[in-house]
Parts: sequence; structure tokens; C-alpha cells
Amino acid sequence: MNVNFLLSRPLEDDTYSDAAVVLFFTSRSFLLIKRRPWNEDPWSGQMALPGGHRKPWETALQAAVREAEEEVGITPNISGSLGIFSPHSRPMKVRVFLSHVKEELPFKVGPEVLWAAWAREDDLVKGEDCFYFKGERVWGMTYRILLAALGTSPASMGNL
Repeated sequence: MNVNFLLSRPLEDDTYSDAAVVLFFTSRSFLLIKRRPWNEDPWSGQMALPGGHRKPWETALQAAVREAEEEVGITPNISGSLGIFSPHSRPMKVRVFLSHVKEELPFKVGPEVLWAAWAREDDLVKGEDCFYFKGERVWGMTYRILLAALGTSPASMGNL
């Protein structure tokens, strides 16, 4: 985890992002969730970061805090933003917020989450265009967010 880089990121908020996620991280780990399968979720059953859609009256930061509380029962202490990412499957802006915690906090999964776990960089197995964590494929936008957070690029991933 590139902690110094993450801690140096400025806090940016907006009202134009469609959704927001929170990257909870310690000096050695980060929190991942597996979304519960259900028909109305295009990312159903996938590995992700806690987060979701912004309601019209919310800022992206407010949405990130609400969604993290709903999905993992943790109120994030947002310190910065990693930027805006988009899934390749649809035109959508997702603001990534950063919440540094000193130790792995206990969590309680909400109804949209099947399970959650604190992952260490060593727990990730590099695939073709993804990571594998506990046999689950972490790909797409979540994969790209983790690449940025880990301070790596796809070309330099041979050592993971």
C-alpha cells in the first residue's frame, strides 16, 4: 500500500459524481467487499469497495459516508480523494474517497454485502487483467483503483 501517496491526496468533493466509494486502508491492508447477488445490481456478486450511488441531495462525500455505514457499519474518517474513476461498462463517474485507519476495524456487513475482509497486498494474486483475492476475481474499476492505491501500473505488476 502506498500510504504516503494516499495520505498526501487532497480532499475533493462534488455534486456531479454519480457514485462514491471508500478505500479504507491501514499501512498494510484495505477493506474489500463481495456484493450480494441480486437482479437489480449490474455489479451483483462482484468484489468491490464499500460505496454506491449518490442521491440527488447529497454530495459525493455524503454518499460515501452513508454507503460505507450501510455496507460495512464503519463511519469513515475521510482524509482525501483518489480521484474519479469510471466502469468500462457504462458512462458513470465514481469518486474514490480515502479513509486511513490505524488498525483493521471490525465491520458488520449490510444487506447488500455478502462478505467483507481486510486484504493485504500479499493476499492478492495477479491475473491477466485482475487480482484474485481468496479465489475471487477483483477486476474492472476496483482493480484500477487498487492499482492506483498500491502505486503500481499494469506494466510493473510482474512482482506481485
